[in-house]
Amino acid sequence: MDIDLHIHTTAYSPCSHMSPDELMTEAKRARLDGICITEHNKIWRPEDAKALSDKHGLAVFRGVEITTTGGDIIVFGLDEEPDGIITPAELKRKVDAAGGVAIAAHPFRGFLLFGFGALSMDLDSAMENPTFSHVHGLEVCNGLVTDEENEFAGKVAGAMGLLKVGGSDAHRTVGVGTCVTVFEDYIEDERSLVEAILSGRHTIEKRK
Repeated sequence: MDIDLHIHTTAYSPCSHMSPDELMTEAKRARLDGICITEHNKIWRPEDAKALSDKHGLAVFRGVEITTTGGDIIVFGLDEEPDGIITPAELKRKVDAAGGVAIAAHPFRGFLLFGFGALSMDLDSAMENPTFSHVHGLEVCNGLVTDEENEFAGKVAGAMGLLKVGGSDAHRTVGVGTCVTVFEDYIEDERSLVEAILSGRHTIEKRK
């Protein structure tokens, strides 16, 4: 299944310029098998996600992008948002208790502005980021960062033995499906989505 794991809509993300219906229309045009809506610090109600899925005939999974003291972390399998800004360690405990999975979002986005040379970041120093010890994986394909940033995230994830996932981080229809996680198995529900991510039985594709 081809799934875009990182998308924001106007329903709960003020920074988005894409309505849920516009998202679904574009996702079908991009020939995706499903999408995961990851609003900022807000989890969709199950009934709303189902209604959107039924309306458009495309799988809709729920996630959330949580703001932490160590950066943004995408979570799947959590049913309740944390109160306020918490640490990555605190979030990881909640995610583990819920049987979910936590992914560091766009972990090297700062390089988009400054470049690797200006920040003097190498693999060893990147691996020292304390947030990476409190996630299951890294987002190694994000549609809103540079190819160099994505490639570097992939190297760090590989060196640390962390999972690799991809998502567009789309806030507009033009971004939907730019980074896709291709799962070998059929994803029936959010529990099987978590299991599929943790299994590592997937590949990442940059599209458009």
